[in-house]
Amino acid sequence: MIETPSRALVPPLVTVLWGKTGEVDRDMPDDAWHPLLFHMIDSANVAGQIWDRYLSTAMRTALGPPGIGRALYMWLAGLHDLGKASPVHQKLSPHHYQRVHAVVPHTAECEEGFPHARLSAYMAMEILEQEEGWSFEVALWIADVLGGHHGTFPSGSGTHDPERRTVGGEAYRQARRFLFDSITEYCGVDLDRLRDHIPNMGAQLSFAGAVVMADWLASNSGYFGYDSSETKPEESLYRKISEQTARDRFQEITELNRVWFPEPGDSAHDLYRRRFGIEEPHGTQTLVDEIARAAANPGLMVIEAPTGEGKTEAALAAAEILAGRFGFNGLFFALPTQATSNSIFDRLLKKWEESQPLKPTVSLVHGKARLKKEFTELPSGAVADGGCDSLTASSWMRGSKKALLNPVAVGTIDQLLFAGVAARYLQLRHLGLANKVVVIDEVHAYDTYMSEILHRTLHWLGWHGVPVVLLSATLPPNQRRELLNAYSGAPNLTLEGSGYPRVTWVEAPTMDQRLAWKEGDGTEPALLSRSAETRRGSNIRLEFSPEAEDGDLEGILGERLRGSPKANVLVLRNTVQRAQDTYDKLRAQFPDFEIRLAHARFTARDRERIDRELMDRYGPPEEKRKRPTHSIVVATQVAEQSLDVDFDLVVSDLAPIDLLLQRAGRCHRHEREEGERGTLTTPTLIITGYHRGDDGPPRLLGRTRRPYDHHLLYRTLAALTHPEQRPSVNVPEDVPHLIELVYGDTEIGPRSWQEVMTDARKDCERHRSRLEAHAHSVLIAEGDPEQPALSGIHPFGNDHRVSEDEEEAAHMLPVRHGADSVEVILLRRTSDAQAVTVSRVVKEGEEESPVTIPLDRTPPKKLISHLGDQAIRLPLWQLDKTLPVCPKAWERAPWAKRLRVLLLDATSSGRQGGKTYTYSPETGWKPQQ
Repeated sequence: MIETPSRALVPPLVTVLWGKTGEVDRDMPDDAWHPLLFHMIDSANVAGQIWDRYLSTAMRTALGPPGIGRALYMWLAGLHDLGKASPVHQKLSPHHYQRVHAVVPHTAECEEGFPHARLSAYMAMEILEQEEGWSFEVALWIADVLGGHHGTFPSGSGTHDPERRTVGGEAYRQARRFLFDSITEYCGVDLDRLRDHIPNMGAQLSFAGAVVMADWLASNSGYFGYDSSETKPEESLYRKISEQTARDRFQEITELNRVWFPEPGDSAHDLYRRRFGIEEPHGTQTLVDEIARAAANPGLMVIEAPTGEGKTEAALAAAEILAGRFGFNGLFFALPTQATSNSIFDRLLKKWEESQPLKPTVSLVHGKARLKKEFTELPSGAVADGGCDSLTASSWMRGSKKALLNPVAVGTIDQLLFAGVAARYLQLRHLGLANKVVVIDEVHAYDTYMSEILHRTLHWLGWHGVPVVLLSATLPPNQRRELLNAYSGAPNLTLEGSGYPRVTWVEAPTMDQRLAWKEGDGTEPALLSRSAETRRGSNIRLEFSPEAEDGDLEGILGERLRGSPKANVLVLRNTVQRAQDTYDKLRAQFPDFEIRLAHARFTARDRERIDRELMDRYGPPEEKRKRPTHSIVVATQVAEQSLDVDFDLVVSDLAPIDLLLQRAGRCHRHEREEGERGTLTTPTLIITGYHRGDDGPPRLLGRTRRPYDHHLLYRTLAALTHPEQRPSVNVPEDVPHLIELVYGDTEIGPRSWQEVMTDARKDCERHRSRLEAHAHSVLIAEGDPEQPALSGIHPFGNDHRVSEDEEEAAHMLPVRHGADSVEVILLRRTSDAQAVTVSRVVKEGEEESPVTIPLDRTPPKKLISHLGDQAIRLPLWQLDKTLPVCPKAWERAPWAKRLRVLLLDATSSGRQGGKTYTYSPETGWKPQQ
């Protein structure tokens, strides 16, 4: 029981109510317990530390006016478990219920189906509305935040009265009122000052996540321990113990070293020089800097510029300026794939983050981040005396629900999109995002399904007032408008300005604007679009070469390559199989050429090696470059992103116009010395990958829309071969016109093409409608300025969960359309049936030695990086219906239990079910026909 000098003032039931027990939590002996009042005090104290040491100024301001926010947050965190003061909850621990029953006999059976989080919402409504006289609307938002602390928000908090036997009689009511008053007094909350206060829905959602964070940290039995003693300290003494524990051990519990302290300086030149070593930022970068520094409020920025314009550096500079000006202390950089996420993580570690004067806690956020050595080997943030002068990581802030809590994070777009779907504990993701500036790269690369989820996520980022920076080489006008509308909520945006490169900005709306728009009135948010000068410009000659049926490029390349003293060519194919087939043919046709292959179906180690070799040979001119004399690189879309490579000639399969222009950016990308390009002195893009039609439209490859809708392919070819189109494209001048023409509704193309193009358009529209409907089946609800409560934000109830593994998550609540691929660890079997030998990571010039990985026991942690090297993503249709699984002996290790292993034999061949496949470092994964 709780000792108190004024026992007569404390309802006897309060002294025996348990908040944590070993019998329920399993971390402690069954008879160990922690009083409910003490856990409520712990949660309030932890919330105070989160407020002081973690939450951004912007987020603190969003909860309420000065003097309200900290106490209000502590109060919410302290009250979250009020519902445990009920017989239905106390009976969950039979051993400890004996003590409760001895004080207040309660023999009636309790109604099931009322978890304590829901009871917390009901009880808060009962006290605030019925006893304190608050309005239903104000009491409701408080109840929703409390009721959602187990992952989902109850629908209609307080409107359904549970059976009285569930919540107990008068003794329980008095105990709850005492707990309520005790926490209210302890947190210093003035109820009269709060009775008319309703934060906007963004603040409600993020602070609902902050309540969960406080609860989870306060539930750590290693710090806020509970024991088997019958008598507990008096409340006044425990308040001091709890406060000191929360203050002194916060960094140790969270492993949080520091949040991010942006210091953008006074000028673009200063910022770019300190962060990136760039002495003279160019047009796009200076325009981004100017707009960010002039913004009156947070907003959404869209940066459109050709490849090689330094968009990544511009986005990071914008993030630092916006964070510094508007009080944010974190960053999340979202990318399309794990590979691009890993690449940007490495770049951030080497340049941007290391140049920060105070090093923040950082994270790599995707399903296989635990296999990335550069991340896993970062020191823990659990260091003494408030600081470590190097980047740190937090093991507590890992996993699908907590990873975005890290102050600085890089990860896949999936991690961001999970904030837009009805997943449990989505409020934790919103807490992480509400503190940050969000950067989204390659925003044009997402299909209709993902775009719908992205729009809903941007909608909520707008509610949070989070600055967002979107990056793209090019955006169709409709897509740009949809992104701006999603974030701002404005019904009709009038976007003026043209040109390319382009930077567009729209402010996050105010609550008054949202209300006015809902009533069909109001003014648009601040909106501007400005073009920048570019340091790059080129006139690219276009050639069109329909392929022979077998895809042979000899006729296209033979004469011009063999007649040039130097030639380095990039051939881009739309699918891996086409790239592999082309690679095989070119090796036979051009035996004197160095020929390489790059696509997504290599292991992580080989992907990294290939990318490094491509950069060493075809990157920006430097003395150390080993640029070949005669070479051909055959690649898929992997060469479009994240690689600053330069070729003398580019051959590409037909693709949508924006991607073709991006591919063309790999041709004559950098200035070369005279004669270095041989006879290939004119930038040329050869478009192939289709068959010539007989007096009609061309015949496109493949019978399905993969990887691109045929509708866009026809329009792209029609636009580029139009009689009025020059036999060249001037970049960047021609880019806006061509994008608008292909993605617009104007009829283009010869008359003989129109029937086929119309059918392709209708098929595309049907497909997009299906994807939109599918996306809307998983989305969370939109915010409502007239009814600002979280009830109903989970339209599908409490059953949705998101796994830490992206493949599992795709089946549970997908943010990508269909689980069409799976990541496996590709290993090669040795003669030992219980072990396999894999490729190694070695120092340059060092002999490779075998690395044996056991299958009959958990691999030692020192082999994590080797396993990460062997990760490869494979399409499901190339595998047997029975997917690879984790070896049984590995399942005991948290870091290994989600790994799927696929074994090759000693010849690097394998068979699963009825399918045979091979793997080599030169050609990658290849199923046998």
